[in-house]
Amino acid sequence: MEMNRQKIYLFMFVAFLAMTTGSAAGATATPGVNMELMGHFGGQIDAVDIVGNYAYVGQGQDLLILDITNSSSPVLVSKIMTKGFVNDIKVSDNYAYVADGDSGLVIVDISNSSSPIREGSYDDIGSVRGISISGNYAYVVDGNNGLVVIDVSNPSSPILKGSCNTGERAKSVSVSGNYAYVTDNHSLAIVDISNPSSPILKGSCDTGGLAYGVSVSGNYAYIADWDNGLVIVDISNPSSPILKGRYAPPRSTNNGYFLSVSVSGNYAYLADYENALVIVDVSNSSSPTFKGSYDTNGRAGDISILGNYAYVTNNHGLMIIDISNPSSPILNGSYNSVGSVYGVSASGNYAYVTDWDQGLMIVDISNPSSPTLKGSYDTGGRARGISVLDNCAYVVDDDSGLVIIDISNPSSPIIKGSCNTTGGLGVSVSGNYAYVTNNRGLVIVDISNPSSPIIKGSHNITGSACGVSVSDNYAYVTGNHSLVIIDISNLSSPIMKGSCNFTESTWGISVSGNYAYITNDQGLSIVDISNPSSPNIKGSCNSVGSAWGVSASDNYVYVAGIGNGLVILKANPEKPAHLVANFSSNITSGYAPLSVQFNDSSPQTVTAWNWDFGDGDNSTNQNPVHTYSSEGTYTVNLTIRNANGTASKTREINVQTAPHTIPDRFNFLTFSIILLFLCKKST
Repeated sequence: MEMNRQKIYLFMFVAFLAMTTGSAAGATATPGVNMELMGHFGGQIDAVDIVGNYAYVGQGQDLLILDITNSSSPVLVSKIMTKGFVNDIKVSDNYAYVADGDSGLVIVDISNSSSPIREGSYDDIGSVRGISISGNYAYVVDGNNGLVVIDVSNPSSPILKGSCNTGERAKSVSVSGNYAYVTDNHSLAIVDISNPSSPILKGSCDTGGLAYGVSVSGNYAYIADWDNGLVIVDISNPSSPILKGRYAPPRSTNNGYFLSVSVSGNYAYLADYENALVIVDVSNSSSPTFKGSYDTNGRAGDISILGNYAYVTNNHGLMIIDISNPSSPILNGSYNSVGSVYGVSASGNYAYVTDWDQGLMIVDISNPSSPTLKGSYDTGGRARGISVLDNCAYVVDDDSGLVIIDISNPSSPIIKGSCNTTGGLGVSVSGNYAYVTNNRGLVIVDISNPSSPIIKGSHNITGSACGVSVSDNYAYVTGNHSLVIIDISNLSSPIMKGSCNFTESTWGISVSGNYAYITNDQGLSIVDISNPSSPNIKGSCNSVGSAWGVSASDNYVYVAGIGNGLVILKANPEKPAHLVANFSSNITSGYAPLSVQFNDSSPQTVTAWNWDFGDGDNSTNQNPVHTYSSEGTYTVNLTIRNANGTASKTREINVQTAPHTIPDRFNFLTFSIILLFLCKKST
């Protein structure tokens, strides 16, 4: 009884510290941890393109190829990891062109659907959101840089051809003829691409909302304008596009947050963030009307139409919806994915993952580069934290509380017992007790009989203690942007040993050797805890995206990415990471004189910078501003240096001569006087 009381005191002390360490002395981050991406499983499906009998699907960091010959039962043929996050996909001939977020444009050879090969990439741009292919060119939208034109005539070596700043933040693009139609924050921008080396902004139209997806058909551009509905723009005169019509669903329907649109015949098919496929009759472009809808039971993100089917992505997977009767669409088939992953616990050859919507997923990780689903169990609510001990997985669920699952047969897990803990965020199992955190505080559950768990005690707290990991005589606790290390060698009198602060919220934690791996909104932080009195932030790994759960075992780190599934990393914190140079600019093209702000974004600590702007000028500042005075394409080179050596990165800046324009006051009268003068002079 005394030992149980001491454990409760310990967790009360932990919770108190997690609430009161906001002013603890922080540690300076020194990025440069050696982390290698080994494998990936699951993730939300955010992009889809349909060609023939195949669906090309973006699932987190993977490109999936699905055989949809039998549309009621799609089959996974193959997948390939792209490194970044798949935002958009367009297929042309034997290649899939992927808008891969911060990894730029990725080109995949899909001539053999069962064995796709990464053919080439172009990453000298920012975060790529959307893509359209026409001829030998890929037209990509790059946030603040607008429209970027890339020559893909040689897929293994794509090169920059030209760019056009569309004004704000470009999100999506559709190409038709000599024009690229770009959604740019609150407007549709029309870019003349008849000369791909020098695309020119031709015209624009304020959509009234927040423009996301765009589809072009005939003389009209159809825009998914978020909560402003579907906007139809007349583009027959590209220099002066005008608003033609609009469909805005009534708020009472809980629909109308449109992200993407595809037009076929007389109908516009919209992916609605609020769980729906919405079909709008656009036969009268001035007055579009609602035709039908289908509840996707998950946030709809992208849409592709082929024949009588709409292929819609949501946070559960891919849905195939029969639209042969637009008034009454019906589900034909689906492909489910492991989407919103929150918790992970690795043991032996398996990673036990909690999926927000689907419960417990058991993943075979015997081959880390190719993890596969082994079994699953739906906990009935929204699964969060997980802890594995012996043959049981202890899962906390928002709705069901603590659920205990027998995993002795990973292919067929079965429920063992449950206990209503009034929800749950995290769980840690030690001996005969499970310690569950929820929004009220800490709940201690006696699990000595897993078939009949009993609440032993609880303690209400304010603030948040999110994660805890125990190793030797120390408890490592995350919460309130901090890590707190507690000496528990004397359970009756735990003592705070050390702490450090983070700029991001801290969530899950796992300790392995001299390092603590901590998840946050940006990814993963690695902390050197060899001296518990003075923990030091060693570095970070942001390639996993926003993450909640983490489990470190031997040299592997398993991260539960909230929208990116299970990410498997190989960690070697003792070995310095390979030095990598990188930089960005506020603009990549424009008219002379062109002032450009360059910003070093190299991931490690840098001690010296050397900029070569390509026009004979140089700088040793970290983030210089340089002005180009004459026309030309300039190759900018940044060379960085630190104790590990040097590294370089190049990007291109395209400077054009400003077009000659007629002065505003040059009117017909002025022209007539000049013409009269010239005529008299000639006589």
